[in-house]
Amino acid sequence: MKNTKHSWLARRHPLPHFSKGGWGGFPRLLAISATLLCLAHPAAAHDLQYTVSGAQAVVVRLFYVDNKPFSFEGYEVYRAGEKLPYQVGRSDSQGRIAFLPDRAGEWRVKAISEDGHGLDFTLKTDAAARVETVDKPAYERYGRIVVGIAVILGLFGSLMLFARRQKS
Repeated sequence: MKNTKHSWLARRHPLPHFSKGGWGGFPRLLAISATLLCLAHPAAAHDLQYTVSGAQAVVVRLFYVDNKPFSFEGYEVYRAGEKLPYQVGRSDSQGRIAFLPDRAGEWRVKAISEDGHGLDFTLKTDAAARVETVDKPAYERYGRIVVGIAVILGLFGSLMLFARRQKS
């Protein structure tokens, strides 16, 4: 064996060097490289990709009466007349739900918290995902009227009690 400074490497690692024609030379190196590249291709299937678009979305903000957001609570969005939800998820930290309607029509939004609070309403969108109408819950539509009648009846009842005490 020659006494060169790399002879210890040759004794410990007896693999031939491709540049010197070992194992078939350059064509063999090319074949091995192509094989390794083909084996690495399925690993790219686990790479997550994304796109960003500026499409028009429907954004619904959910909040309690005290303006506290309905944060991180579950929701479901349904197309009109369908049993399976179009979209399922959780509201964000500001209580917002966003979805991209794939067609014009009515959409049903159901949101329910773990403690039982929630709502169920419908909205109608056009083909460009713009909201045309929103079906407000009954308490929201008639709430002021009911409160007004309750205040009037309360005042009337208080006056009647005061008048009866005056007569006695």
